[in-house]
Amino acid sequence: TEFVFSKHKMQYDSQKPLGYRWRSSNFFILTCVTIALFSENFLYSFIIPILQLMLEDRLRLDPTKTQTTTSALLSTHAFVCFISGPFIGNLADKNPSRKGPLLVSLGGEIVGTVIIAAAPSLPVLFFGRVIQSIFGNAVWIIGYATIADTVGSHNRSRAISTISAFFISGLLVGPMVSGTLIGLVGYWATWLATILVLVIDMIMRLIMIESPMKGVDDAEYLAPEVISSDETSPLIPPSANGDREQGYHTKQDESLPSHPSKVSARNSYRVILSHPRALAAIACHATNGLTLVAIDTTLPLHVTRAFGWDTSRVSLMFLLLQLPALFLSPLTGWMKDRVGTKVPSGVGLLATALLLWLLGTPGSDGLSSIGSNERGQIVYMASMLGLGFARTLFTGCGMMEMTGVVIELQETYPAIFGPNGGFSRAYSLTNMSWTFSMFIGPVLTGSLTQIVGYYYMNVSLGKFTPIQKYRGIVRVSND
Repeated sequence: TEFVFSKHKMQYDSQKPLGYRWRSSNFFILTCVTIALFSENFLYSFIIPILQLMLEDRLRLDPTKTQTTTSALLSTHAFVCFISGPFIGNLADKNPSRKGPLLVSLGGEIVGTVIIAAAPSLPVLFFGRVIQSIFGNAVWIIGYATIADTVGSHNRSRAISTISAFFISGLLVGPMVSGTLIGLVGYWATWLATILVLVIDMIMRLIMIESPMKGVDDAEYLAPEVISSDETSPLIPPSANGDREQGYHTKQDESLPSHPSKVSARNSYRVILSHPRALAAIACHATNGLTLVAIDTTLPLHVTRAFGWDTSRVSLMFLLLQLPALFLSPLTGWMKDRVGTKVPSGVGLLATALLLWLLGTPGSDGLSSIGSNERGQIVYMASMLGLGFARTLFTGCGMMEMTGVVIELQETYPAIFGPNGGFSRAYSLTNMSWTFSMFIGPVLTGSLTQIVGYYYMNVSLGKFTPIQKYRGIVRVSND
């Protein structure tokens, strides 16, 4: 086996293309993926400030229907992503290359964006949004699978935390760019900015040279024993981890197919979902999304009514929420690589729960001792900044846990996901939890705010946040 490997390596080294070293470097690959992931959220939120102009001025929609149509268009994105996720994940894992599918996905995003910008009617606008959502979802799933293939276990948490921060920052940058450009350069030049971002990433993706399955250095499922197996070998090979896996195979093994090398797409999702860490990852990722969308939905109206703030002050609040992640994500990611994700994410979610309560105390329906005056405004701004710091502790933890699940399953059952691994299918599940939060979040938090007020909406959300992490920890600990 070693001789065959050395022979192939020598042949490959002699055929290296120009610029191979930097084109295949982890830094360049991760930069391409980061821009692609950023563009997905950037496109989602880019349309928000200019949507009223599109609906009322270009499409001549009745202004009384603008709010309903806006909500429907934004919900369409989340709904389409939720439905398409498993199919995209399954198709992506059938392809041995990440480069081709990601190029197609970026091209599809460009097509969807052009349709949206040039839409002459409401049905065409929704059609463009569906196209943009499907291919944007594919960019997200394939992008994170590329990260898992590229980054080794010793740097994975730091890479995912940092990239997740830039990915989420797209929600903030998108409205800022479109809201600024529309008044400076006009409608078509504003949309040209989105296409430019996607074209730049496509060019970088064409230049990039894949280094397939680097991330599987921790999962020794390409071991010589698997390659040299014959008809006398067991169907389920011994674990690559040896004694470390003893005691793990409890409830998990009961749900595994008897022939893991022939697992179907449907069964692969069932196998992943039977793992307690996968359920904890999904809960953590959904909680992160729900918290973010709750703030996006309720903050602008609340601060306008409670403090009389204008749009510039509202933008400042979102900046306070995002800034800590941009600066601290590499540090918190390094910490998660050293101590694991359970403790940091648990502390982060508990702190988030307390800060959500504090965020609701200013205002007429909050605590009278805080109020809406200068003290209340300071408390509100401090709470937003604190939430930004707390989120750095659990942002990306869902992705890290899900990555660990796939690697652990591949170590134990080498052929269970096929020759191209199961990262895309696993990440499609975490993406479903995120998009589901984005779909129900505005309706849930908006309704709670109207029924019980902003303070008790935050209290309810704060109670939900640590409960999900507690359940995840209990599941992992019990196994």
